[in-house]
Amino acid sequence: MATLSKDLIARRLVPSAVIAASRVTLPARLAAGVRRRSGRRGLIELFFAFDDPCSAVAVVDLARRTAGRQVDLVMMPVVRRGISRDPAVSLKREYAITDARRLAVHLGLALSRSEPLDPQSTAFLAEWVALWEQPGPALTSFCVRAMSELWFGPEAPASRDDLASIWRDELGTLPPTGRGGAAVRFDEARMARRGPYETPAAWCSGRWFFAQDRPAALMEWLDELGWTASS
Repeated sequence: MATLSKDLIARRLVPSAVIAASRVTLPARLAAGVRRRSGRRGLIELFFAFDDPCSAVAVVDLARRTAGRQVDLVMMPVVRRGISRDPAVSLKREYAITDARRLAVHLGLALSRSEPLDPQSTAFLAEWVALWEQPGPALTSFCVRAMSELWFGPEAPASRDDLASIWRDELGTLPPTGRGGAAVRFDEARMARRGPYETPAAWCSGRWFFAQDRPAALMEWLDELGWTASS
């Protein structure tokens, strides 16, 4: 049998691949359409950590990119993440500073810190956000402002009172109290079920993305789902 030419193979296989891909995304596109017709907004679960500089970049960047879309960022703060007993954790945290500084430049921001933050020093922020059950612009705005204070503001850390004042400005109430640790553990377990093990990560309609490195790919997925800037 004669060998099929590359052009003939391409003509036969490429359309089939396109059709197969469209079938894979069809359930997600249909579900997004149902949400729009019922007046509901699209959702992106954003798993992030307040002590993570790359999360700071992702929170600010995705808030800007989704501002013109009928999409809410569901803020899912975590404290514990990464590989258990990872011997390279300190090196990774130091590299995150370098990586975030590079990424921040593209947002017109300058990372003000040169040392990692202790995860426990910002755990109270994760608890506040995890306890708040109303995703939307106000909570997103708080996270953007808090991250800006922690990572793009003066190197001296913002006090808990300063951050509580930002919370009152954005949410109109005192920070929530209660079983904040349990709420954060819920977010951590949810992140593990979604697939990512490190922050920042975004999950949307069956796909997850490295939130600091692939925001453009996430926006393309939103476009495919019909959550365009004009939707």
